[in-house]
Amino acid sequence: MAEIKQGNNKFYIGENENNPQAQITYVTVNDNQINIDHTGVPEEFGGQGIGSQLVEAVVNYARDNNLKVSASCPFAKKVIEKHDEYQDVYAG
Repeated sequence: MAEIKQGNNKFYIGENENNPQAQITYVTVNDNQINIDHTGVPEEFGGQGIGSQLVEAVVNYARDNNLKVSASCPFAKKVIEKHDEYQDVYAG
């Protein structure tokens, strides 16, 4: 499984943060909340659960930093709402 790395307002897979193989990006809403605005997983990685792992990376980051997470990205929103264990950080 590919290693998920932390970049600048993103988590990604690949050697180069500026040209990642797959990524999830977020923006700061306020001091207590971040919003996932994009999840990008190319078709060749489809069906491997990479998108869900990227969402999990952001959820864990939020937990570690006492942040809430919202998601304007429909994919991330669906993943978070599907997992009961993510609801502690979900801002809805």
